[in-house]
Formats: sequence, C-alpha cells, structure tokens
Amino acid sequence: MHLGMRATAVLWLLGAANFAVAAPTSSYTNTTIPPSTHIPTPTAYTPSSAVFRTACAQVSASYASALASYSSVAATNTSAVAPTSVPVRPRELWDCLYSIPINVDLSIEFVKQVSKYLKFQSTIAYLAKPPEGSLQDPVDILGSLETLAKKVASGEIAHHIIFEYTIIKLLQRAHDGHLGLRFNSGALADWQGPFPLVSVSVDGVAKPKVYVQSDVRRLGTDAPYVTRIDGYEVQAWLAEWADFGSSQSPDARYNSVFARYDPPSDGSFYNLYTWYPGKNSISITFSNSSTYEYDFKAFATWTPAMNWTGINDGTDFYKKIVVNPNFFNETATTAVAAKRWEQPTPAPAVERVVEKLRKRANATTTSTLAPTSTGEPEKETPLVLYNAPFMKHRVGPYVQDLNQIFGGYFLNDTLQTAVIDISSFAAEDEEAAKQAEGFRAAVTAFFDEVRRRKSQKVIIDVRGNGGGLVDLGFELYKQLFPAAPAKSYYRIRAHGASQIYATASEKIATDENVEQLIQYAYSDGKNSTLSTEEVTTVFTELSRGFSRQNVLDVKGNKLKNLDSWIGGVLSPRVNDSVSAVVQTNLDLEFDSEISGFGLLKNFTETPQPFQIPDILLLSDGTCASTCTIFAELLKREQPGISTIVVGGRPNNAPSAHVGGTHGSRILYFSNLLDATNNVLATIPPDSVEKQRLYDLVLPYKLPLGISIGAINFRDAIRPEDETQTPLQFKLDPADCRLYYTETVFRDSINLWGELAELKWGTKSNFTGCAVGGLQKGQGSSGAVPDDPDAQNISDWVMQGLGGL
Repeated sequence: MHLGMRATAVLWLLGAANFAVAAPTSSYTNTTIPPSTHIPTPTAYTPSSAVFRTACAQVSASYASALASYSSVAATNTSAVAPTSVPVRPRELWDCLYSIPINVDLSIEFVKQVSKYLKFQSTIAYLAKPPEGSLQDPVDILGSLETLAKKVASGEIAHHIIFEYTIIKLLQRAHDGHLGLRFNSGALADWQGPFPLVSVSVDGVAKPKVYVQSDVRRLGTDAPYVTRIDGYEVQAWLAEWADFGSSQSPDARYNSVFARYDPPSDGSFYNLYTWYPGKNSISITFSNSSTYEYDFKAFATWTPAMNWTGINDGTDFYKKIVVNPNFFNETATTAVAAKRWEQPTPAPAVERVVEKLRKRANATTTSTLAPTSTGEPEKETPLVLYNAPFMKHRVGPYVQDLNQIFGGYFLNDTLQTAVIDISSFAAEDEEAAKQAEGFRAAVTAFFDEVRRRKSQKVIIDVRGNGGGLVDLGFELYKQLFPAAPAKSYYRIRAHGASQIYATASEKIATDENVEQLIQYAYSDGKNSTLSTEEVTTVFTELSRGFSRQNVLDVKGNKLKNLDSWIGGVLSPRVNDSVSAVVQTNLDLEFDSEISGFGLLKNFTETPQPFQIPDILLLSDGTCASTCTIFAELLKREQPGISTIVVGGRPNNAPSAHVGGTHGSRILYFSNLLDATNNVLATIPPDSVEKQRLYDLVLPYKLPLGISIGAINFRDAIRPEDETQTPLQFKLDPADCRLYYTETVFRDSINLWGELAELKWGTKSNFTGCAVGGLQKGQGSSGAVPDDPDAQNISDWVMQGLGGL
C-alpha cells in the first residue's frame, strides 16, 4: 500500500506583464531600479497571430539543436549523457503553449469524465463547506468544473492551455497533496526562478528574514536581506505565493517556498511549481535599498515517451501531445464514437504474488541478487548499512537501510540522545527492491544498539516527509511501542461508483475465498483450495480498497456484510454518503510483514526502547500522508510526546506540527479505471437501465492525455469525534515553535544537538521557544491564525484566472 503524491502540479498566475523578451540567465542582470519608482503593473498578454505560427517551431528547433549536439559528442564519447531539457525564452515557450487550439467537444467530454474520478475524493463535500476554523477556503470542485465547461462551450475560454491551467489551479485550492492531475503538456515545459531563497532568524526566536541562499552561504545573516518583491512587502508576497502549495497548514506552505538541506529542495520560489510565471523577470528589493531585475528561466523538456519532434505549431502540439490517442476507436475521429473504457489492466504476475505470499515470513538481513552476465551469482547485498554516507550530513549515521529511507544516529556528548532521521517512508526509486524488509531490518538493528548503549532519549526528525509506504509507518511505530495497539481509522465516500466497485469486490473476495487465501499465505500454499491464479485474483481484489475483508470496525470486529461496510451512512454536518469508519486489519497485510502482527505477532514482547517524556517529534509542518498516520499514532495512542515545529510565517503564532495531507490513502486515476474494468468483467450490465447507470457514475477513459491523476481515497477519522471531521481539516499546533538559524539551517546535526539540550539539558543556544514550550500542554491550544501582517495581494497573483 503506497501513499504520497511525489509531485502535485500547481499554478502561479496566468496573466503576464508586458516585459521585453530576454535570453535566460542564471546571474544578476545588475539593472538597478529605484524602489520609489517601481510599481508592479501586470497586464493581460495575448500573443499575436504571427507568434502563433512561429513559437512552437522555434522551441522545437532548440530541442533539435540540443539533440544534434549530443549526438555529435556521443559519437566519440560513450560516457556522454543525453539531455532532457534545453534553455529557451520564457515568453517563447508560453507563446507556443498559448497557440494550442481548443477542441470544444473533447474538452467538455474531459470535464464530464474527470468529474466522475473526482467524486472519489474523500473530502469533496467538506471542501465545498469547510469546517469553521479549518483555514480552508470553500472550493466547490464539481460546480466549478460545470462552470468551466459552460465557458468552453460559450467560447469564453478559447485556448487549451487556459483550460488546463484552470483545472489544475482549481484542484490545487484543496491544499491536498493526494489530489491533482498533470496534463501531458507539463512534460514538455518547465520554468525556474532566478535563485533559491531561505528564511533565517538570528537566534531561532526572533522573526526570520528572507535572504538569497547564496548570500547567506557567503556572508551569513550580515548579507542584505530581501524587503520587497515586485514592489510588495516580501513576507506578504511570499505568503500569497505559498498559497499555491499542497499542505493544509499555511506555515508548511510558507516553508515550501524556501530551499532546505534535509531533505534537499530548492523551494517553490526557484522551481515555480514548474509553471509559467507570467513574465520574463521579477524585481527584488534588498535591505540596502537596492532593487534589481532578475530573469526567469525556461526550458523545453522531454521524456522517453514525449518530445518536441515534429511540433511546428500549436496544432501539431495538440495532435501529438494533448489528445489521448487510445480514446478513439481505430476508425473513429469524434468523441461520440470513443471507447468507454480502457482494455483491462493486466493483473499482477501470478508468480510475483505467489512468491510474496510464500515468503512473507522471511525477515532475513541479506538479499541475493540475480546472476551477473557471466552467470555467476552476485554477492549478497546487505539490507542494513553501517556508518555509510546518508543524505548531506557531515557524518554518516550509525545505521541505515539499503534504500536510504531510515537513518539512525547517536549524538556524541549530548545527553545520550539518539536520532531517527526519516524524510520519507519510501525509497527515492519507487521500484526499489526490499523496501519493507530493509526498513524493518535497519530499524531493528538501530533499536538493538539503543538498548546496548542504554541511550535514553530520541529525536524523531520527519521534516519534509511527504509519505510513502503505509506499512513502514506502522513498523516504526510498533518498534517504538512494541506492546501498544496500532490503530488507524478511516472511511471512504460511498457514492454510486464506490458502491458498484464494492459490489464487484464482494463477488470475488468472498468470506470463503479470503479464508482460503489466508490458509495459502500461512501454509506455503499447501492447505488452500485456491489455484495460484485464483490466489492472485483475490489478492488483487483486496488491494483495490473497496472490499470489507481486510478491515475491522472501530471495536476490532470483522464486518459481517456489504451493507455494514458501505451502506447508506451520512456523515454529520455535510450529509455526504460515506462508508463505516473502519481500521486496517494489519494481520491481513500481505504485501509485507509488520512487527507485532501476523507471523511477527510475538514482537510485542520486545522491550520498549524509550519512555514518552524522552521522545521529541521534530517537523517543519510538511509531514503528510503516511507521515501523518505515524504522527497520529504517536499523538493519539501515546499522549504526552513533545512536538516541535521549525520555520513558517514570521508571525510568532502557534503553528501545526503536522500540516500536510492527512488523507490515509491515495488512488490514481489508473487504479479507478482498472476498477471499472473489473466491474465490467465481474458484474457486466444486464439491462439498458444498468448500462445507463454505469455510464452515469463509472469513470471511463479520458479524451485528453494526462501523465498523472490522483485523488485522496480515505479520510483519516478519530472515532471518538462525534462530528467525524476528516483530520485534513484539523490542525494541532506544536508544543514549541522555532525559526531556522543560520547554523541549524546548514546542518541537521547542529539542530539535533541544540534541540536535545533545549528539551533535556541546559546548554542550548536557543533561549527558549518562539511560541510555546517543550513541556506538554504549553502553547498547544488555539487555532493557527492567518498572518495578521500580511497584505492582500491576491488580485495581483490571481489575475487572469477568470474568477474560477
């Protein structure tokens, strides 16, 4: 089970100031503008018809030139690396995209079909009517899409790229990293800011200032700091800019603007969310009263599947990149004749599922690789590495797993403090082998060493952790608290398509078939009546997420029938049809073993490594997805653990320690389309009425190409909450809030040592917390407010969106 949407595309602005075209540059342009005369005057920009005819051809020529240069070098240098991007002028790239024509019929059909996917979004009713105090602005996604379709039909939206950007911006307003889509055009265009910024405080308590990252590296906080951007006060501009981020917490969104070292990121001011910034340059005013105009950068990019070959105008781009060719029958050319659905996605290979079930109890510490080209087997690769380089720290951790997901440190001369560094719950390579096995082995080795050294205290650093494999979150929690329960509660939307999917699952994952699957998994296939093909079919069905078989009710009992799982329940306040609130049955987690469950259930007898007062959870607020499941287990099951958050808006107000996406599972559009195929194969329509029902509610193939699309499938719920409000709308402030200092920004080890002394010792350079304190309860009440000093510049940022 995998969580975490690694890259959710979002938009800055669609309009453009009428600046002259300039070649990309990575250095200062040294054009000084007196602050008193600089007034931002963004205006709408429409390319001329001549530009329509030439822009794409110019970009395509740059692409061809880059490949020709590479081919020339590669002819004599076998180590040459093929390019994946080439610099172009920002306006030129936008002119090309703006020249893409719009197909009214296909665009309207796209809205119709994508709306059916988005109805699986667990929070969609709450987004339209957010709970009071949630900091979420109302977003009527389905209603806004209807409005968009009308604007396309009337001709008000006449450019395809505006159609794309409007949908992306609409979904971004949910501040949900599990929700979003990226059109194919995003694979061929990228923009960048002039440089990364950082937010640094002199002592961690005083409000931070904004610096150019390279200036801080050279001069520290003596460097001139940024005071204004395009004429606006810098914090106000950045707070508004940060609102395009995917975290629920505004402070977490603010943090995402800036560069960071661990995990490494250049920040959204530099990467621009990969979208057109609306103009060619931006002005920055510094504390020494100087103002400079800096160039944006643009790149024509490509992937193995899509490139710029043969794209000479917007029409070429539309035919080659925009349209989904699989949408049409071989002889059809209109949306009316389109296929309703994809061909069924192949089920997981039978051999792979059988191997997974037969070897699920093996918790070995080594992995044997495939034979080499010489036929000789490779040496065994250890799952656990010791004292090897990890991330960008100046010293290696004591232990890490082979995929560098988990890093365990021991700080010298710092109150016998251990550190768990985990900036993700998944490997950077999503296809990496042995992720769960390596993680469990490394965590086990680390806690064995904790007990041997008699380390008494631990800092758990989850800064930048955007999620990953759910099993790994449960594994780390159970290793921290072996005898404690591990319960994570959730529900899904029970609209028409979900109920149809669940009905199909009931046909396959019957009580008898699931019992036989369990027998197969626990007896190496010897005591089951299922064939290996049937095992794979049942296994696949349990993985879809619509079956009642691998969940328990809030009291820990198995659900008796389909109605008890996904009947006619209405959620309080918004009256949305939802499933029962359930918890995952971790004893039936077949993808990997979790300590304390299934074949490893005796792990509960392992001694607990740390006591609650000796645990400190460190975050920058961006903890999301699986990270929020892990943090919720700590908070709900082990009340009293101290939390600290670093960074955020300079307003000296409480800030959420867990501010990312609280949803507990992501589903991709491809997963939902596969579920539709399963319905058609399992319970095909046997009447005109049922066919009409399927056509009305089931998601079918999209007519326009997307590289990724996803929804948040499960709401995380606290069962004791009578309102059953999704945790996405509940932000709990950290006990202590600090800002980054220059020293701790440069090296996480410095930060860990300072926090250990602040929490348990007397030598920290931090004089205290900027907000709250490290004794549980102080600074932990009250909502996280908006920045009272922020200026409203939304009209400037949002211009060009047409009110959607």
